[in-house]
Amino acid sequence: MVSQHSARSFGWIAALVGIIAAVIVSTPPADAVDDINSATDIIWDVGDAETNVGHTGRIRALVWDIDEYDGRVYLAGKFLNVYDPDGNSFSQPYLAAFDLNTGAWDPTFAPALRGPAYAIDITDDGVIIAGGEIPGGLQAVDATTGADIAGFSTDIRHNWGTGAVFDLEIAGNSVYLGGRFSRTGNQTIANLARVDLATGAFDPNWVPTAQTDTGTPRLGGTNVFGLAVDQGRDRVYVTGKFGSINDDLSAAYFATLNTTDGALRNDVPQGLPPGVLNHRESFSMWQHDVQFRDDRVYVGGQAHQTLILDASTLAPLRSHFTNRGNGDQYGGGDTQVLYVGRNTVWAGCHCWGALAEYPIGSNNDDNPDGQQSYDEYREVLAELRDVEGSYNQRKVSGAYGIDIETGDVLPVNFELKGQGGAWAIFEDSNGRMWAGGQFTRDSARDRFIRGIVRFSPPGAPDPEPAGPTGFRNTYQNRERLVFNWQRVTNAASYEILQDGTVIGTATGQWFTHRNLPAGTTWTYTVRAILNDGTTTAQSDPITASTNP
Repeated sequence: MVSQHSARSFGWIAALVGIIAAVIVSTPPADAVDDINSATDIIWDVGDAETNVGHTGRIRALVWDIDEYDGRVYLAGKFLNVYDPDGNSFSQPYLAAFDLNTGAWDPTFAPALRGPAYAIDITDDGVIIAGGEIPGGLQAVDATTGADIAGFSTDIRHNWGTGAVFDLEIAGNSVYLGGRFSRTGNQTIANLARVDLATGAFDPNWVPTAQTDTGTPRLGGTNVFGLAVDQGRDRVYVTGKFGSINDDLSAAYFATLNTTDGALRNDVPQGLPPGVLNHRESFSMWQHDVQFRDDRVYVGGQAHQTLILDASTLAPLRSHFTNRGNGDQYGGGDTQVLYVGRNTVWAGCHCWGALAEYPIGSNNDDNPDGQQSYDEYREVLAELRDVEGSYNQRKVSGAYGIDIETGDVLPVNFELKGQGGAWAIFEDSNGRMWAGGQFTRDSARDRFIRGIVRFSPPGAPDPEPAGPTGFRNTYQNRERLVFNWQRVTNAASYEILQDGTVIGTATGQWFTHRNLPAGTTWTYTVRAILNDGTTTAQSDPITASTNP
């Protein structure tokens, strides 16, 4: 997933402060994601969930994390297959690579992951660290081939079997882990750990513990869902379903630890800040994800909200939330994942109703600690549902974007359908937004979708359509070669290339190259010409030889 409640009053300042945008490693177009298309790109998809899971069986999401490296976008989750745009399926469980531009599956990356992957991070030299319901907790694979990395081994377990790593982040020579696990070797741990990046060896010097949430009518758990390592401030931000960290009840659902030994930082308040939407008197206020950039920290989770916090004080500055608005048939849902892109903070949710902004502290009058009562929370929802235009409500469908500089929501509705919504979200180096989880339909294009979608900003380069797959040499003799490939949707014809030069065309999926010299080898590719005249990318090259 893709890498705050207290009983005391901390004098929070609820003022909007200008947000400074930072330049990330990738360089998308200058005006990328100031606006973005509401219709999805036509790319490959994933489907068919693994049912033998112990920790996420009730969650429909197929994709849980997304990352990019060297021209590929990697998807991690509990899917079993990938699907081409025609609906043909190919086995590729848990971790798959797709072309950055075309969105086509790359079959040359073939990892043998031992279980569903809920989180990935990639080193500068191309090692993928994957965490999930994997025996041992983690697995390290080569980002080019998918082969296991020798010498890397972990022993993260749960008392009753395989644990679950829900989030991880590489920082320096370490990997920070959060999830649902209780042991490593003979040592007891509690849902947080740090291991060596090269070997996977457990670090006994960083041992924070997350304890059960027992203080609400609807009990939570101990799970850690998200973490973010802020090395410049010596902080590790942690979110989840826990009721305390290191036995401190103020550190419920959102906590800030140090990077030395995992102790709570005493220079910032712990827990969710007062003045924000809160239904703690009804059920737990667990948080799913946390990210940061420069002087802002972003937290998303229950009360269906995404919070923008001042990084110095962790005071709340803005709160965007989803629920059933006036005239809506469906409601809102938790913010399940966050990603800080170049100009935009992307939020993913199971939200199909209205998106609105809650003015910090505007309906939190009855409690001296500034925490909202459940009756006050219900008053906010009643106004949203009954008063047209309340809180500047607008439509939302599965995901939305927040402008980093202004803190305002982007004026676009992605028109997705589904139940689970987005559990993974990512902005690639072309400025395109990828959302993964569980969907059923793209209403803007009126097409069926499963687990992954992508949206392009107007300033992004047009992706070249994916080329034919399954290109192969099916027959050869001394002067003739026969080729076959899979059909491309909307193809009017195909061009066959020999050593980069077009040597023939076909209207079907067969081509025979005749009158060749014996005992000679060439390199061949094929590309499609679509009905609108667009030329696709070339297929993967193959070599073929006539008989001597």
